[in-house]
Formats: sequence, structure tokens, C-alpha cells
Amino acid sequence: MARGTRIPLLVLLTMIGVMVLALQGFALPVLAAEWAREAPEFGFLAIPLAIGAVGAGVCVQLALVVIGRLVGFVHRGRIFDRAALPWVDGLVLCGALATGIVLLTFIVLAVVGTGGPPALSILMIVAIVAGTTVTLLLIVMRALLRQAVALDAELREVV
Repeated sequence: MARGTRIPLLVLLTMIGVMVLALQGFALPVLAAEWAREAPEFGFLAIPLAIGAVGAGVCVQLALVVIGRLVGFVHRGRIFDRAALPWVDGLVLCGALATGIVLLTFIVLAVVGTGGPPALSILMIVAIVAGTTVTLLLIVMRALLRQAVALDAELREVV
């Protein structure tokens, strides 16, 4: 890993985690209450949707922790160690869970008959497409890492 990139990367990951936490703790309750006031007929959805949003945020925060751990593997030159594989699996799981939560929320809103503001529907569609794409890319990268780990182990036996 290039010198001087590990610490700034970890600081940025921490900042993103803090921003997600702030959204979960401050912005989401306000938005849920506002939506319940604006559309009282859908007020019963405010708490379940807020819980879903917090769940997706937790997935993002866990993914940030996993990325930080993987940065440590890279920094120590151990990324091709078998111990890194469960962390990559965890990253795939976080991506899939967060995308699934957004998809489920989108479906619930469509079935109930309110998509909320149009910007919310567009944002959710973009999040679903982006989350699916990132998760599939992570699955491909996980397969490549598994092959690299196997080749590294084979090379160590030869040498």
C-alpha cells in the first residue's frame, strides 16, 4: 500500500461513518415526522420506514468497518491470506442487505400506493441499481481474491 494513504483513508472512512450516524440520529427522525404530518394516511409507515433506513445505515457503517479492516490487511501485506476472505464475505453481505432493505422499502411504498416525493423514488431506484452493481462487483472481486489466495498458497509451497 502506498505510503501515506492508509491513515487518510481510515480518517475518511470514519468521517463517512459519523455522517451516516448523524443522518440516522438526527435527519431520519425529523424526515419521518415531517412525512407523517404531510401525509397522515401513511403515517403508520413512518416508523417502519425509519427503521429500514437505520438498518441500511447500519449496513453501510459495518461495511466501512470491514473496509478499514481490509485496509489493514493490505497495509501489512496479508491481503492474500485466507483470513481476509471472511471479511470480504462480510462486505458482500453488507452490500446485499443494504440493497435488499432499500428494495423492500421501495416495494412497500409502491404497494401502499405512495412513492413519497418523486425525488425519493428516483433516489431509491438509483440506490437499488448502484447497490446491486456494487454487490455484484464485490462478488467478482471475492472470486478473484479466492483465486489469488489459492495461487499464493501454491506459490509458497513451490518456493
